[in-house]
Amino acid sequence: MQKRAMETQTKILGTAMRLFSEHGLKGTTVDRIAAEAGVNKQRIYAYFGSKEKLFVAALTRVFQEAAPVSQSMLDEARADPEHLTEILLRGFHNFHAVNPQFWRLLAWANLEDARLLESLRDVRTGENGEIRRLFDRARAGGRLADISFGNYLFTLLAVSWFLRSNALTLRYTMGRNTVDENSAGTLFRELDRIFARNAAEGFSR
Repeated sequence: MQKRAMETQTKILGTAMRLFSEHGLKGTTVDRIAAEAGVNKQRIYAYFGSKEKLFVAALTRVFQEAAPVSQSMLDEARADPEHLTEILLRGFHNFHAVNPQFWRLLAWANLEDARLLESLRDVRTGENGEIRRLFDRARAGGRLADISFGNYLFTLLAVSWFLRSNALTLRYTMGRNTVDENSAGTLFRELDRIFARNAAEGFSR
């Protein structure tokens, strides 16, 4: 693909990611994307086919570009497997703080037709595999609860997502500043102890 065409696609995707994260699929028009990207809207249809396909492309791109698990966080977890839960939660929480487009786009995506999201099935395979290896090492060393990896990762992702995406409502309904590092850090340490304690005792049914 020619350099100019690639630059145009990149400009369109960047604009689409921003507008879709602010207004969702239905609240964003192709005309507005074209205007703010400074391109002819026929270019958008030529490159992406439709607004829906552009939304999927923007969502896929934000997943690909975003890195909730940084190399430094993985290194820290390897060096301190006893606090794997706290380290991962802190990393996910910090990621959402500096990548608001990510959680906002996900929120809008969950309101759309699931058929639009088929392309996301394998988008995190490699990254989740690295977390799985850390999880297995911690479990083998008796540092984690008797819980499946899927449920463990789901819990951590759900907590970090909820704290960020519901920050305003939680401030008023529970009086908690969930974006404050000290407040969130206390929660992460307590969850870390819960998982570690249950590793020795086992979950009661």
